[in-house]
Amino acid sequence: MTITEIKKAALSNFTEKGYDGTSLSDIAQKVGIKKQSIYSHFKSKDELFLTVMHEVVNEERNFLHQFFDEHQPDLKNYLENLILEFKERYINNEECNMKFVLRMAYMPPVHLREEVIQDFTLYFLELENLLNELFLNTKAFSARAEIVTLSFLTLLDGLLVALMYGGIERFNQKFQASWEIYWKGLLNG
Repeated sequence: MTITEIKKAALSNFTEKGYDGTSLSDIAQKVGIKKQSIYSHFKSKDELFLTVMHEVVNEERNFLHQFFDEHQPDLKNYLENLILEFKERYINNEECNMKFVLRMAYMPPVHLREEVIQDFTLYFLELENLLNELFLNTKAFSARAEIVTLSFLTLLDGLLVALMYGGIERFNQKFQASWEIYWKGLLNG
């Protein structure tokens, strides 16, 4: 039994059942330990949740920086790949970070709401800043980089909500229906 296994089981349970639907007994059972063993690593369910949340947010921030560090000259494909990478991170069964991020960002535990929203706001602001910097460095969009950034984030938000509530097929339908129109609007706007 390791702390890593506890956190992995906690992440899986919090993602699947939400904070309120997850008990320390559920987590212990998944790891194959007694519930009391968790207390030798974490004082409470809240501490375990917040530890998992901070680690997930840091991993997702690292992903963002890695993605933006590998800038490609074809901006259209680059942005399209970013959207598709979010989808892949969401549907990947082994890593449920993006499912956790979206579930907790939209439906945080009530009593931890302020701290959760604070962490996720910083994460989404980091994404916004990276996009804004990208658009500032793109001559075609530099004069209106902030507007282009916000419009891209709005498209991404809508697609992620479609993925959460409608599934992969609905995401794909909305992505195919909106991407070319969005891109042409940027070029002609």
